[in-house]
Amino acid sequence: MKGCRFIISLGWLLCAAVAGAQTEGTLYFMNSLPQVVEGNPAIMPRYKTSIGLPGISSFGGVYANNGFSYNDFITKVDGVPKIKLSEWTKGLAEKNYVNVATFADLFRVGLRITPKWYVMASATVRQYNSTMIPKGLASLLVDGTASMIGTYSNTSPQQELTAFVQTGVGAAYMVNDKLTVGARFKYINGLANITTKTSSLIVEVDNNYQITLTGDARVNTSGIPASGGNYSLSDNLGNNSGWGLDIGATYRFMEKLTLSASINDIGSITWKNNPKEYRLDPAKAKYVFSGFDITQLLDNNSDYLHQQLDSIKTKFDMKEGPTGSYTTSLPTKFYLGGTYSLKPNLSVGTLFFGETFGDRFSTGMTASLNKNFGKWVSTSLTYTASNRSYNNIGMGVSFNLSPVQIYFLGDNLLMAPVSLISGQNLNGYLNGSQLITLRAGINLVFGWDKIEKSSKVKGDSHNPKEKGPKTKTKTTFGRSPEKKSKVGR
Repeated sequence: MKGCRFIISLGWLLCAAVAGAQTEGTLYFMNSLPQVVEGNPAIMPRYKTSIGLPGISSFGGVYANNGFSYNDFITKVDGVPKIKLSEWTKGLAEKNYVNVATFADLFRVGLRITPKWYVMASATVRQYNSTMIPKGLASLLVDGTASMIGTYSNTSPQQELTAFVQTGVGAAYMVNDKLTVGARFKYINGLANITTKTSSLIVEVDNNYQITLTGDARVNTSGIPASGGNYSLSDNLGNNSGWGLDIGATYRFMEKLTLSASINDIGSITWKNNPKEYRLDPAKAKYVFSGFDITQLLDNNSDYLHQQLDSIKTKFDMKEGPTGSYTTSLPTKFYLGGTYSLKPNLSVGTLFFGETFGDRFSTGMTASLNKNFGKWVSTSLTYTASNRSYNNIGMGVSFNLSPVQIYFLGDNLLMAPVSLISGQNLNGYLNGSQLITLRAGINLVFGWDKIEKSSKVKGDSHNPKEKGPKTKTKTTFGRSPEKKSKVGR
């Protein structure tokens, strides 16, 4: 059990670094699915051949919020909702990110062509969106400027959005009975992008309560049609392009302990279709507010208020202009994991993951208990800590009714049925969640890998050992040898 203690200790140690990411933890341990290679291209799925049905083989999304949930600023008193904004702002992070990602497979094929080689090809449409809300902005809107006298605060939000189609081909290769390596090369077609290069809105309040606003911003866009314009898919697919790379490895550290690591989406996209730049000049974007003329307000002079608002709008109007092509990095993901086999078809695992998107690096961790019920049902029960949220109990289930495989999984799913049973709706689940991931789909699968203990190289063996006929075959990542009585099922 030394390896099991190592896995658990690693999970608790990494938990201290959790900041929040929009990656999927449960998927990493579902090696019955061909989509498991999305986490690490070196993991060989249990099925020798898989075909993803267009549009329905894999689809879903991720919602991640490291700042707050709905319950943080809404409470119920005698059954009546009550806003508690002051308490909400006190609990915010300095930078609060609301992230949304969606994805859908267009096609997917996986094939183990030899006992040591597994090849894969796929095309997927992806969309990432991140909105940063600074604590200073929320506090200004809720608490006013009283607490800012003699100080200043940056209250500028930021926006990052990228959408693209990735087409990839890759392979996993079993170097020896301990080490398996994998890589996937991807061609990227950019669909749309919004990138905040710089963003600043400084609010200063002096001792005389005079408020000074100073703005500075530079935002690039591509593939975003002008007001009233039509989006052109062909123009974007033909002009916005890039390359990506996924690399990974698994290593059997001990008889029952396997470690794994991968880096996904190393690459970038160059945006050339109708690139534009929106700028806010800090020399002009400056407004000093010394207070309202009380006599104008008493006289109910609406023109006076309109003049004040027009003055602010004029000074802070972002100027649109063409710009040259620009390059953005893909949302790169990092994985470090391990699994320990408790007994045949039962294992525990820990995964530490990180992600870079824009200028932000975020992290999280997942612990899992994984069980295969023969070849018919594969399950995973997980716990994920991410986005300053620690109540995420997830699960994954695949029904392997060859040639049809139906599955669903997520990192914060078990509270959904609890909410339905207790409240007859999902409000309780949604209102308290800072992390929700969901993936589902239907695959065509053939050739379940029985993972025999025999050392002979057979058609259903992933990782045969080559040192002699009397030695045992040792399993690859995520797979435990079945009992001999089950071989040949």
